[in-house]
Amino acid sequence: MLLVQWRELERVRRAAAAGASSSRAVEGPQSDLEDRLAAAVRRAEETHTDLAERETALRVATDRATELQGQVDSVTGERDQLRIRAEAAEARVAEATRELATLRVQGSSVDQEELA
Repeated sequence: MLLVQWRELERVRRAAAAGASSSRAVEGPQSDLEDRLAAAVRRAEETHTDLAERETALRVATDRATELQGQVDSVTGERDQLRIRAEAAEARVAEATRELATLRVQGSSVDQEELA
């Protein structure tokens, strides 16, 4: 798009230079057209620069989001491992509690027999 606009600007400038020897009545509108075209090209360049900056910012934000997602995935994995360990520890505590209750019952039976 910019290349087309620059070519058009150059064409207008050449036409203006070629027409410089013609009447002053033609020179005014050609100069006006050239100025308008130059302004349009500047706006297009500014827009292009703005879009390039936005694209860069978007890429940086996307990279950061990807990095953060990786951290979330890592922490989620760690959390899941801790949950598994906690469940295993709870199972061991429950088993130890049952064994202790069994030993207390057995110990109570032994004490009863000794008293008899």
